[in-house]
Amino acid sequence: MDIIMYKKALDYVSKLYGNRESLHPIPPKCRKPACSAPSPVRYPFERASAEEVGIRTETVMAFLNELSEMPELRPHSLMIAKDDKIICECEFYPYRADIWHVGHSLCKSITGLAVGLLIDDGLLSLDDKITELFAKRAFSIDFVRQKDITIRHLLTMSAGVAFNELGSVTYEDWAEGFFSAGVKFEPGTQFMYNSMNSYMLSAAIREVTGRDMFELLSERLFAPMGISDIFWETCPRGITKGGWGLYAKIEDLMKFGKLFLDGGVWRGKRLISKEWLAASTAKQIESSPAMNDYGYGYHIWRSIRNGSYQFNGMLGQNLLIFPDLHMIIATYCGNAEFFPKSKLVSLIGKYFGSGFCAEPSLKPSRRAASQLSSVCRKFGLPQVLGHAEKNAGLGALSRIIGKRYEIDAKGTSLSPVVLSVMQNCFTDGIQSISFQASGDTVTAFFEKREGRIPVPFAVDGSATYFTFSEGGETFSAAAMGKMTKNEDDVPVFKLSLYFLEMTSVRHIKIFFHHAKIIVRFSEEPDAEELSAGFRPLLEEFLAKNKALKAIASKADGGLLAYNMEKLFSPEYTAVETSL
Repeated sequence: MDIIMYKKALDYVSKLYGNRESLHPIPPKCRKPACSAPSPVRYPFERASAEEVGIRTETVMAFLNELSEMPELRPHSLMIAKDDKIICECEFYPYRADIWHVGHSLCKSITGLAVGLLIDDGLLSLDDKITELFAKRAFSIDFVRQKDITIRHLLTMSAGVAFNELGSVTYEDWAEGFFSAGVKFEPGTQFMYNSMNSYMLSAAIREVTGRDMFELLSERLFAPMGISDIFWETCPRGITKGGWGLYAKIEDLMKFGKLFLDGGVWRGKRLISKEWLAASTAKQIESSPAMNDYGYGYHIWRSIRNGSYQFNGMLGQNLLIFPDLHMIIATYCGNAEFFPKSKLVSLIGKYFGSGFCAEPSLKPSRRAASQLSSVCRKFGLPQVLGHAEKNAGLGALSRIIGKRYEIDAKGTSLSPVVLSVMQNCFTDGIQSISFQASGDTVTAFFEKREGRIPVPFAVDGSATYFTFSEGGETFSAAAMGKMTKNEDDVPVFKLSLYFLEMTSVRHIKIFFHHAKIIVRFSEEPDAEELSAGFRPLLEEFLAKNKALKAIASKADGGLLAYNMEKLFSPEYTAVETSL
């Protein structure tokens, strides 16, 4: 069965490299809606200066300055709270904190909370065997190989089942895929990170209660905590994914930190037991040294400070909780870091790790508070252009206004490859790009067989915010366009499309060479960055999967790198025509 899964996954990948029109992805039961209009956060945190809670403003400023000097971390938003007060909040242009953001695997820790609710209710126990919980389901392959896997093993990433994210893109019934797969070691003896463990916890909650996990959490946690702008993706069968696909505003994410710090009590009402939170945040198993140095609890990582823990999602999504400081730090990013062992978490540890101590007797300073507020506000503002640059904007763009550039970009879409794979939203490709001006706005029209997508951008280079749909998925986006020149003095038009709810950015560049026009697509994070970040997980997985390791050993590394570059950064020759 494992060989069949791997071959299906490899066939899927080969179609990504080649003819994406032959892909027939299995769509989710329901698509993510457009993010609702910005609304105030219910039960917001109180705001305070750093000194009011015993932190020197200089420390926060030094942290922010160093963060700004590490562009590869690509922060989207950041919040720091101590003693239930927000002391630092940053939006990094053009991202906005009032729009929900994907957390990727960060949501696994919330799935762990859902399991805790059922354990508190006596409906589940850590030693329940999943084959018994799914006894009503009729699967085509016997459960014998998985008879000893328990809820505890799923929570500690020690189930050892081979069915993983690779399989999820090619199977409609993920539970059947899980139960059909081999077990690589005795459950409970080794750590093997696998998002399908989280999915099986979500599916088990559905089996036990008859209700979806998202519905249960909405009633028991989200509603009492005032979290209403939230969405969680489902599998093709309509079951909440559990291991990824959750969207929430950053301040609502911070509330989970407060819930943990307050022992499961929210606004005077107990929502989950203190005992479950203590057990889930204690080290239950050693984690992979390539991913984290501090161990793993029940779907939550141990972290950089003694007694601390964190929710973590790939590409820079983090919620760090420091109980001894009563402090919470949340980050949404778009970098190429996959696990807690990362530059971003190390930077946080440098300033707020084991060497940091609060100073309760600090005197509040209006000047310091104003300084910090000014720095945070600056991150959320566009680059200031001079008067001459502003006036030159429309003139510089005259080369493209009123023109159409015909290309044959089959399979290439506005959505970056990473987004297309994650959201299962593939399109037939782009046939042409045209430009029209209206006042201070230029609109790029991307012509596709299934319709035309308008992308507006401002002539002064600032971000234009809008919503668009592609491949059945709706995105909140910001666009910035400008005319410039490359190092060879070749005129280049660059359009950057920021997916505000996501971790990816799409860049489209048009190069005006003397003899030809080239249109090049790229994205952030790019293939090289993602490959480097994903390597620890891949190496661990190959070490425990002989069948896949044998297949991988026969792969041509040079060809693979070439195909990855072609997939993530395709380019096409364009033919210019007038509108």
